[in-house]
Amino acid sequence: MRVSNTAIGLGLIVFAIAVLFYTRTFPTLERGYPGPSLFPNVLAVLFIIAGITLVAQGVRGRERLSKFDTSTITRSGLINILLVLGAVVFYIFLSDFLGFQITSFILLFGLMKWLRVSTRWGLVMACGMTLAIYFLFAKILLVPLPWGLWGW
Repeated sequence: MRVSNTAIGLGLIVFAIAVLFYTRTFPTLERGYPGPSLFPNVLAVLFIIAGITLVAQGVRGRERLSKFDTSTITRSGLINILLVLGAVVFYIFLSDFLGFQITSFILLFGLMKWLRVSTRWGLVMACGMTLAIYFLFAKILLVPLPWGLWGW
């Protein structure tokens, strides 16, 4: 599937502007400390820069705005897209019950098996990535993750 750079760039710009407006409702901290809106605002500005770059490339290449070709999507590619979307839905509904670590491990290992990664390598990578993400977010960045059944 191919979408024009101009269309993607315009979409990024619109999304970033919406984020900038939404983050104005976030609370501010006292004494000038950056609040919870800092990181989303930085990302929104980077999205705007990336969007402008994509629009400029599309205009310079005289690309049509409505260039959208679905003829290159294969059956396996469509299944991969649906599988990733299903994994996101699986995480949303089951992470509170199973917990972050179990849910992430199941998803990563399942997706790797679908992509024909060997069982041993899939187990190592799923376990390693789950632990790395857990320690980064739960221990270093102090982001609360779902505990689930086991109370980890």
